Amino acid sequence: MNVREPDWAYVARSLVKVLAVTAALYLAFSTIDRVLWLFADYDDERTALVYGTAARVANPDKRLWEGHGDAGWLLNTTYTLEGEPRRAGHSAGGKEYEIVPNWFGTVRAPSLNGPSGSFSYAITVLETRPDVVKKDVRKTIDALPQTLDAVAVVQFEQPMTSEQLIAFNLRHKICGGRDVSYVYAPSRSEYDDSSNDPPLNAVVWNRDMTEDLIQGELTYRCEAEPETALAEFRKWVGQLDKWDDLSAFMLDYRWLNWAAEDGLVHGLVVDGWKLADLRKLLDDSEVRTIRLADVAFDFDFDGDE
Repeated sequence: MNVREPDWAYVARSLVKVLAVTAALYLAFSTIDRVLWLFADYDDERTALVYGTAARVANPDKRLWEGHGDAGWLLNTTYTLEGEPRRAGHSAGGKEYEIVPNWFGTVRAPSLNGPSGSFSYAITVLETRPDVVKKDVRKTIDALPQTLDAVAVVQFEQPMTSEQLIAFNLRHKICGGRDVSYVYAPSRSEYDDSSNDPPLNAVVWNRDMTEDLIQGELTYRCEAEPETALAEFRKWVGQLDKWDDLSAFMLDYRWLNWAAEDGLVHGLVVDGWKLADLRKLLDDSEVRTIRLADVAFDFDFDGDE
């Protein structure tokens, strides 16, 4: 049986044609991508305002700093947030978190769908009766060095209005800032059998939630910070569109709008507090309990603070 020799010239011409078509398609798609990027109603500021802020709201277990946008491939872009896990003590190093919105209105945000670990539990059980009562928390704190740094969730007996929280801050000399966040809505657990609604993350707000380029002209005044924080949160929710896809962060427009209208604070997330300061809050009748998410030694502490 005679085996016919391949027509290598024909094979070569075919390969050249395939490469030429591939190159032409690549150039065409690149051109379309650039044109769409130039003329589309899309910008990094809107992404930072909506999705960057939503990522911070839904992930209080992370410190998420300012982000930057990168042009993506045909109808996609990537917005990258720099951040780190919210741990007590010194930073263990930064990490990048990507948010990828596309032109079809959907958003992907790997690793930004809500808190995890001990922090997740502390937030999830915020509306339940405490499984850790005050006397046990006191015993735990008293057994540790009082100069330890802590990340914790403070649970109130009843949700507080801004006026009530200001009075609470005045009593305890709490000045707000980046180390105090306000829980405007507890998480809606997937184990809730009373409705078919999907689980949603807690709504946690801090004065550093929005980036510098989109922050409003609001003045923060130490113990009176809760009033300004609520005004800023409501302003942000007012800038959202009901069609914004927030599902990647396990949030939705109705949930945020309800939290903004309600305006009550269910608890505090405190970051970098000394155990001695947390211990004092346990004596307040308005505090139901405190859940420690992390503690660590502060090797820079000199005892004169």
